[in-house]
Formats: sequence, C-alpha cells, structure tokens
Amino acid sequence: MRHTTSLLLITVGAFAAQLAFVSASHAVPAFSRAHKVECTTCHTIYPELNEYGEAFLKNSYVYVGKGSKASKPAATAPAPAPAAAPAGDTATGEAPVVKGDGDAAKLSKLKAGAMGAVTAAQPAATAAPAATAAAEPAESQSEGLALSGIPEQLPISFTGSINYFTGDRRNMGTGGNDVDFAARSFKLHAAGNFRDKVGFFATYVAYSEQETGGNTSVTPSNNKTDINEFFLQWRHALGTPVNLKIGRFQPKLGLWKTNNKMSVTNNYVPYTYTVGDNSVFRIEQPQDAIEVNSILGKRFFGALGIVNHKGQNEKDGYGHIAYKFGGADYLGNEPNVDLDKEESILDFLTLTAGAYGYYGENGASNSTDPRNTYFRAGLDTELLYKIYRLRMLANYGEDDNVLLAANPWTDVISKAATIEGEVTLLVNLIAAARFEYLQQESAKAAFSNVYLRRYVATIGYAPLENLKLATEFKYEIGQTGVNRIGTLGATFSF
Repeated sequence: MRHTTSLLLITVGAFAAQLAFVSASHAVPAFSRAHKVECTTCHTIYPELNEYGEAFLKNSYVYVGKGSKASKPAATAPAPAPAAAPAGDTATGEAPVVKGDGDAAKLSKLKAGAMGAVTAAQPAATAAPAATAAAEPAESQSEGLALSGIPEQLPISFTGSINYFTGDRRNMGTGGNDVDFAARSFKLHAAGNFRDKVGFFATYVAYSEQETGGNTSVTPSNNKTDINEFFLQWRHALGTPVNLKIGRFQPKLGLWKTNNKMSVTNNYVPYTYTVGDNSVFRIEQPQDAIEVNSILGKRFFGALGIVNHKGQNEKDGYGHIAYKFGGADYLGNEPNVDLDKEESILDFLTLTAGAYGYYGENGASNSTDPRNTYFRAGLDTELLYKIYRLRMLANYGEDDNVLLAANPWTDVISKAATIEGEVTLLVNLIAAARFEYLQQESAKAAFSNVYLRRYVATIGYAPLENLKLATEFKYEIGQTGVNRIGTLGATFSF
C-alpha cells in the first residue's frame, strides 16, 4: 500500500510540475488545418466542445453564422460573375457562369483561373504583374480540386489516449489493489465536407486496451478494433432545411456525444448502462441508421431516425429534440447585447434543454425465440454562466424480457441520473465534479438488481491546444464493494 501511495504522489507531483510550464499553443487536427483556426474555436479543453463547436457539428462541419459567406452583407459580397459567353467564344476573356451547388461567383473565378491572382481591394487592371505571376501557378494546382469539391488537404487526424490507474479496486474483478499503466486507445479520423453540401466523418479504432475487470453494468465504448463511425450527411437536402444522415454513427439522442466530456474514464451513466447479460444496447452505441435532422428558427434542433440490425427484420426507432435559450444559437450567431443598458445576468446565461426516446428489440435474429422489447426516455439540460457549466442528465428505461426466456418473462425498470459541474479556473485549466446514480430493479428473483453510486473529481489541463492532461479520483459504490481509483490520463490529437 505504501508503494501505491508513493506512486500516486509522484504522479500528482509530475502533473503539478507540468502546470508551471505553459508553452505556446498549436492547433493541428484536420479541422484546424482545413479552416486555419485554433482548436479553442470549437473546444474548451479538447475534446470537450463549446457552443461554437456544437454549431459546427450540427451544420455538417460547415462554418455558418457571423463571419461566414452565408451571412455576409450584400456590400461585402463578391462581384457577380460576368455574363455567360456564347459557346466557344473566349476572346473576351469572360468566365462562363458555373451552375449548381456552391458559390457560383467563386466557381466562375476558379474557372477563369483568376482566384488568388487579385484581391477584392485590388482590381485586375492594377494588380502588380509580379504578384499575379506568383499567384497563378499556385492557383493552377488547386483549381481542379476546388471545382470538384475535393478537400485540398487530406482531412485525416489521429487521436490517442494513455491512462495510468492506481488505487483500491476491490469491485473491479481480478487485479485489485494494483497499478495499471496501459495504452488505452489509438483512433484514426477522417472528416470534412464537400463544397458545403455533404459532410462526412469516419473513426477507425486501430487499438483499444480495456481495463482489467470492470463493473458489468457499464460497458466501455470503442472496445474493439473496428470502424466506430462512418457516415455522410447531406446538408439542406433538395433545398429544404432538413439534413439527411446515413451510415454508422451514434444516433442523436442526448445533448452530448461520447467524448464531449472532461472525464478521462467513464462516460455518463445514463448513456452507457446496459441491462442484463443478453443486451449490449446503450444510448451511446454507434449503430447503422438513417436519420433526418434539422435546425429550425436557429435555436430548435430535432432528429428522427431508424436503426437497422444486421440479420433481423425488425427496426428500432428514435427521436430527439433540443432548444437553446441565450448564448450563441445553433448557427453560431452571438446574441445582440445592448451596451447602453446595465449588465444583466441574462447577458451571460445560456440554457439548453433536450429530450429523447428510443424503442427497439433484441434477441435471436429472425427466429421465433423470445425477444426483449425495450424503451428508453431521457432528459438532458446544460446551464452555462460565464466560467461555470452545469450538466444534468436523467434516463428511464423498461425491458420486458431481459433473460430472453419463454416463461416467465423478466421485466426490468432502469433509472439513471448524472449531475456534473465545471468551473474554468484558467483558459486552459478546468475543474469538474460529478455524481452518478443507477438503479435497475425487477420483481423476478432471476434478475439480480443493479446498484451503483459514483463520485468523480477531475482536473483537466491543456499545455497545448491538442493535448489534454487530466488527473481524476473516482469513488464508486457498487453491489459488492467500494472502489477508490486514481487516474492520470493524456489525450492528444494531431
């Protein structure tokens, strides 16, 4: 025990020493490279998203709102493209009008090979010959890619995480009272959009090492080498405000995706719990699905989807709604503030509320064997005020035949909740505290009721914008004992 305590003190001391040496920030993942912005444009501390990151995500990885071409006033818009010349007439040097999706004026300039040769403030007649000559070769290299909508830079990133566990883990199966230093995961990502019309995202888990043992009521995500997500999203399909999403992805149910959190270990219990030994379903589970979603009135978001399970005819269905009060809207527009009025608490208050439901079945594929029909419903809220963030999640579930037995059927009621508070101590230093609750009950003796209480304290620090260091202490009360686990983790992306 003395050796374990010494290791924990050394770990915490090393982390504290790192806090004293703040180096320059460098944002290097795929989105930062493509849009030439810092990681903090979309993140508090990577990988947790801020409200602008949420807007970017909901808009198929397209920048919208203030500062985007979609919202620029007419006075700053590019000059209209020249009128189309008759076929084969190129003596005047006018560019033909390019029809179709995207910015027609930009595409017309590209077609004429003029983009990059001059700026809006420098007409072609007065452009310096040397500058024009220098710009033309660079433009000729990217003209074809720009016209086809293919990203010029390869939109690939890598994410890795390494965790160091120590403490008393009596309820974690074999390996209690030990120290575990494990390379937890390494993932490859490809993401971006084609000419602001189709967004794409893919994650491949190249390696994932799970912790020895574990509470059976909580299933870790990304627990095998496989394609975790791979989908396309058609933005504003057929000119409507509806987005069409298809592929393998985490259905839009809760307000946050799996990695949108400060904690380096467990994800939120309402998203991660499973019921019984025969079901692997959980809210955060990536699935093959078709989803339609839309932003209405800038602050309302809705999603409906159908999930397909391979080898069975039955389909699952789900729905999600969310509304945002205050703060930047879902298009990234900041609210107008009257500087002549006295400062109000509402000027800094943002409240987001969401609800979801999921209905499905599991069991033997396409057979007459007994099946389990399950239902999940949840409520999520997030409150932001200056440097403070409060998240509250609640989930209710019903399963009618968890044991997949012909007689008697085993009904299980699940109740889960999480409350988490965060405070931003410095721009790159955030502290968080979380309490989680899970209760699964059944009147049938064949099912062992599940009981879990968890307290988690986390400090996250970003010495670089694409690197997060975190120290965490978790106190967990389960059915068979108490776990006290200290963790030092590093998450990085490049």
